[in-house]
Amino acid sequence: TKTLLGYGRVTSDYYYDENREEFLHCREVEWFKKGEWDVDDNLPRKTLTDTTLEKARYLLNIMNENTNKQENNHMIELLKYKPQIILQGPPGTGKTREAKRIAKALLGLGENDSLEGNEQFKLIQFHPSYSYEDFVRGIVAKPNEEGDGIIYTAENKILGAFAQEALTNYLYSDGNIKSWINNNFDRFKREIQNIIEKETKYILDEKTAITNIKEEEFILNNTSSSTIDINFFKKLIEKVIEENFEITAKNTRNLLGIEIRYSNYKLLIEKFLEKYIFHKSKLKNYILIIDEINRANLSAVLGELIYALEYRGEAVQSMYAIDGENNLILPPNLYIIGTMNTADRSVGHIDYAIRRRFAFVNILPKDLTNELGDQFEGALFAKVTNLFNTNLSPEFKKEEVQLGHSYFITKNTPINIRWEYEIKPILLEYVKDGILVGEGIETTINNLINNENYAS
Repeated sequence: TKTLLGYGRVTSDYYYDENREEFLHCREVEWFKKGEWDVDDNLPRKTLTDTTLEKARYLLNIMNENTNKQENNHMIELLKYKPQIILQGPPGTGKTREAKRIAKALLGLGENDSLEGNEQFKLIQFHPSYSYEDFVRGIVAKPNEEGDGIIYTAENKILGAFAQEALTNYLYSDGNIKSWINNNFDRFKREIQNIIEKETKYILDEKTAITNIKEEEFILNNTSSSTIDINFFKKLIEKVIEENFEITAKNTRNLLGIEIRYSNYKLLIEKFLEKYIFHKSKLKNYILIIDEINRANLSAVLGELIYALEYRGEAVQSMYAIDGENNLILPPNLYIIGTMNTADRSVGHIDYAIRRRFAFVNILPKDLTNELGDQFEGALFAKVTNLFNTNLSPEFKKEEVQLGHSYFITKNTPINIRWEYEIKPILLEYVKDGILVGEGIETTINNLINNENYAS
């Protein structure tokens, strides 16, 4: 139950082989790979087991040695506890790369798999002029379909649209029938209320109409003795969808324990299910990466969603209505991963309200010599690191400004190119900004690579 032995394609129908000593019930299999691979979770021992696409990918990735490293497990567990995190650290520590690795793990992909075109993944980058209208919802101008002039309408932007996709999946997924009913019932109730306000009643049939709505019941034909109990109504919808429950006098009495006028409930449920159809699906993860998240004014960009980040699944009221609906919901299966450069003091301040809603994870510089060998310039990395031990201004913290390891990876770029056009310029900029200080600091920087004989 803890070991994978291989994978392949079944190529025949069932046959019985009496010449085998054991396992006489057979099918032919074209084996693509055989071996032994350990897994963390228990595998089923049944002959044939249904699985999700994500689980299948996860198992195939293990056998193809295309798995995310173990350190991602901590991040995944953290996201399950708090669905939005910020990876923070100085430049060059691979924050965006790490965010993508976490996204792949959440999606059941391997490190070598691509995120491009994946409908459950989005990556955007914030900038100082980014606004709520760019990110959540905003007004857009569109040509009038009748051909005269333009019209202005509200529409979901990146987060609003992505959250709606994730919410739709969440509501239709296994075990969320109650959430789906509650979400759509609120809309249904508002629609009935609007019709009553315009036409004085919402017609169920030629003899029956809803004429008023109270908190827990619909009033029929202006008679307080003739009602539809809202809680009973929702319970019946759940039974109809999950068990194909037939609404009869006997069945409703057995279910609810009381006698109700079942025909009125049946009429209203039919109208509800005509409008809202439940399509059961598997729960999926949706991941939004916000690169350079602190370059925008987060309080202004997020608006009322600061509340929604903490209270996942609860509706908040947007300043813009779409199809008459102001509600915005961030579902539990939407994960947000931000990246933040701690060395950039010119960017916006993150206030305490937002800090409380995000988990901040430090992504710090590290020596990759053991992992990359001669594709990592370890000696120069050590010398540059030492600069931040000996020449760092006391106004700054080393972990916030030290150059990250990615500057010293030489797999695709020679170190002399990296030095001349990436490492040295930012070190000299640090001197101008008062981050690196001390007598002769510029000379010390200029001589670092000469001492190592790296110049071409």
